[in-house]
Amino acid sequence: MKVGIIGRTNVGKSTFFKALTLEDVQIEDRPFTTIEPNRGIAYVTVKCPEKEFDTKCVPHNSPCVSGVRFVPLEIIDVAGLIEGANEGKGLGNKFLSDAMEVDGLIQVIDISGKTDGTGNQTINYDSKRDVEMVRKELKLWVKSIILRVKLHGTEDLSEAVYKALSGIKFSFNTVKEAIKNLNIKTLDESSAELISDYVLSRDKPMIIAANKMDATENLKERLEDLKSNFEYPIISCSAAAELTLKEASKHGFIDYYDDSIKIKRDLNREQIKAIDIISKIIKKHGNTGVQQALNELVFGLMKNKVVFTVEDEKKLSDGRGRILPDAYIVNQNATPRDVAELVHSEIAKNYRGAIDCRNGLKVKNDEPIKNCQVLKIIV
Repeated sequence: MKVGIIGRTNVGKSTFFKALTLEDVQIEDRPFTTIEPNRGIAYVTVKCPEKEFDTKCVPHNSPCVSGVRFVPLEIIDVAGLIEGANEGKGLGNKFLSDAMEVDGLIQVIDISGKTDGTGNQTINYDSKRDVEMVRKELKLWVKSIILRVKLHGTEDLSEAVYKALSGIKFSFNTVKEAIKNLNIKTLDESSAELISDYVLSRDKPMIIAANKMDATENLKERLEDLKSNFEYPIISCSAAAELTLKEASKHGFIDYYDDSIKIKRDLNREQIKAIDIISKIIKKHGNTGVQQALNELVFGLMKNKVVFTVEDEKKLSDGRGRILPDAYIVNQNATPRDVAELVHSEIAKNYRGAIDCRNGLKVKNDEPIKNCQVLKIIV
């Protein structure tokens, strides 16, 4: 699974990305800091089944901290977008192409209104304009691709449109559904725009990360304004606060877990001041919002699930004796056979069934898995 972080330039996208991944990226207060997309591994969080099974996990692909599993996914920080990208302005089609290789999107905006549409400092900028602009640019670009479709002979319209869009990860089922539900018979400006909007909504779901909440005097009013104008889920956050805590934890100055901060080493006056400021942010808002935004996209909006796999259903271990070693993100309709494919192509090739380790019963091959289910794949 792959998630993209998008938005206009200089709203804190790269800070948000680094707060999730701790990758080394350029973070500067200037437009177009990111040109080539930054790529890394981020983690969604779920409760580990170890306590339920009265055991202690030995993770392999997904770290566990105090009973919380961190399940990996790929994440990219796409170059900043400006209005007119679909016509080639700024980084133009490169941005749009990079953005479309993902399964879901987090659009980062500056909720404080202190940077304008070109990424420069200002006051009272209306962040609704950024949400509208990004959606418009994505829709116009996909529309332009659809309009280039040429039907040959008796070629099916759905198949022709799908061929044009398959390179940017739109599914045939979604394209077919769009053309059927919208009653599209021919392609023109209007029908192409309808198809574009439809496939984007379903195959590229997006949430809004309202960044810089700690620098926003009228946060409640700005959030209410956004929510009254858009149907996207909106999560307020402070990427800078999250990154500071992650860096301090990485270097052993603090323990940072489940939105609580515990100082481990002596800090200087400036460090104490920074931690105190961030502690007040968390106390006021409940959290920094960064992890919550990723979890909301993956589990709330996209309705994905997590599945744990083992080789021994009694010991809950793999061939090396590691207990509850691996966890995977799967879509809401994934079956045990789909899980086998994630584990290894050879396992999928020799797949004979799966056992639910909670009750020891065989799972139906066509039955969608349950969230946090522990499965033994039979080969």
